[in-house]
Amino acid sequence: MRRAVALLVVLLALSACGGDLPGVASASDLRARSWQEQITEADRKRLAGLWAAWTRALNQATAAGETAALVAAGPLAVADAAVPGRMPTPGDYQCRTLKLGVRSDAPTTAPALALADAQPCRISARGSLLWFEQFAGQQRIGGTLYPDDDRMVFLGSKSLAGEMRVIAYAADPARDQVGVLHTLGPGRWRLELPWPNWQSNLEVVEISQH
Repeated sequence: MRRAVALLVVLLALSACGGDLPGVASASDLRARSWQEQITEADRKRLAGLWAAWTRALNQATAAGETAALVAAGPLAVADAAVPGRMPTPGDYQCRTLKLGVRSDAPTTAPALALADAQPCRISARGSLLWFEQFAGQQRIGGTLYPDDDRMVFLGSKSLAGEMRVIAYAADPARDQVGVLHTLGPGRWRLELPWPNWQSNLEVVEISQH
């Protein structure tokens, strides 16, 4: 009898939170709510400062002598390189992350530019929305992509090596990630993440088809 009661309590608790564990990103069917309804006030400010993040990060990288590396990165490191084009559809992609600039509280040895090797990532459908997730690397991001005119707005979180699940957005402000997805060309997109809470002043994730 006690076991049955305990099981009922667990089922009721899961039902109250939509059938998913609190603090963990849900795989359930997402309602097509706008990103404006979901974003935290802190991330609203970060998103509004996207251009400022680009400006500071590029200036820091240039001052650190990374001009050649910026040129080699091509459109990935050009602030106004976005072009009109279709958004990505569900499927498997390759992603590489470019970190630009150095936060004031970062270690003095932190580089002003760091470009990681390409790693597998995926975009999948969840209800009426899209879910983006990286699968490799010491730091990985995952979260929801919301349609927004000629771009998409990303609300997600950062996971560390060894963690199996993506933390739900807004469950831990230190892990929250906010950004916008733009098209760079056919089969190529750029996710821009301003003022991340980790080391750099701007993270840029290139998403490309195989």
